Amino acid sequence: MSTESTDPVEPPATVVPAPEEAGTDESPKNNNWLKFVIVGVLAIVLVGGGVWALTSLGGTKVGDCVSASPKDVDKPDGEWNIASKGCDDVSATHRVAAMLNSAEEPCPAEGIYEQMQSDGKSLCLMPNLAEGNCYTSTDDGAFKKEACTTESPVKIVKKVDGLPEEGTVCPEGSSELRFSEPASVYCMGVHEGS
Repeated sequence: MSTESTDPVEPPATVVPAPEEAGTDESPKNNNWLKFVIVGVLAIVLVGGGVWALTSLGGTKVGDCVSASPKDVDKPDGEWNIASKGCDDVSATHRVAAMLNSAEEPCPAEGIYEQMQSDGKSLCLMPNLAEGNCYTSTDDGAFKKEACTTESPVKIVKKVDGLPEEGTVCPEGSSELRFSEPASVYCMGVHEGS
């Protein structure tokens, strides 16, 4: 007689991962993708916010160029729309000469300054002028850059940094436009080319 058992033999048990374990294999991949999307969205928001901050008045400092226009043309002494621009931009009508502590504080004494309020800040703006450019004066007193022709009313023939003695730096036939802040002299003449 044989001693072997005729009972069916059960195969050894195979370990099947629990359903929770099966899902965790893909979770890090899903989380990485989600993290990538969140980081991408945040980057877009931050870059957009940075561009807005640079172009709004909040990031404007002395020496920056801006476009400026009254919010209400019937009230030029009220609030103004002021936006940062590149100094070579045709719409950059002014340059920030001083940031004031209050609306009662005066602009510098020497020069053609416009004191303006925007977003609760008081600024002294000067015309955005550059040597070699021609300008016309607009109705609101701003200088508008234009192509130089024999009919151009004003050409900046020379710019001098600092405030040398009057009558010592501009060529004959031109007149001085002096600013105490930033200290500079613009020599205004006429365009003599075609």
